[in-house]
Amino acid sequence: MKSRFAVLLVVVTIALIGMTSAFAGQKADSAATIPKYDPAAEKTFTGTVVDVVDRVCPMSRGMGSHLTLKLADGGTIEVHLAASKFVKSFDLVFNKGDNVEVVGVKVQFEGKETIFAREVTRGSDTFTFRDKEGVPVW
Repeated sequence: MKSRFAVLLVVVTIALIGMTSAFAGQKADSAATIPKYDPAAEKTFTGTVVDVVDRVCPMSRGMGSHLTLKLADGGTIEVHLAASKFVKSFDLVFNKGDNVEVVGVKVQFEGKETIFAREVTRGSDTFTFRDKEGVPVW
């Protein structure tokens, strides 16, 4: 009976070690694929917010706030703002239908084109998420 328990304990321990290694590898892989923010590649994008979502994102290292922006050409693109906690700490709320101007860098991230936002302007309000060098302020 004791030997069965010992064997079961060894099997469970090995399984847990394997799962931990797999998760650690996934985190390292996703962190390695985050593109650098290149201030020289900054552009201004104008459009209308069609979706607002907080989701797990390796860019913000946890829950991140994102907009889906409908551009003038009719296409849509995801905009990465900042960590959700940072956005919420300023009671910053974006709504569907908001017309915004995003200063940021378009990159390939998570298998698609996306924008890392440095600033977002809505009406007369400008919200800053990165400094001029592209370093997150959160």
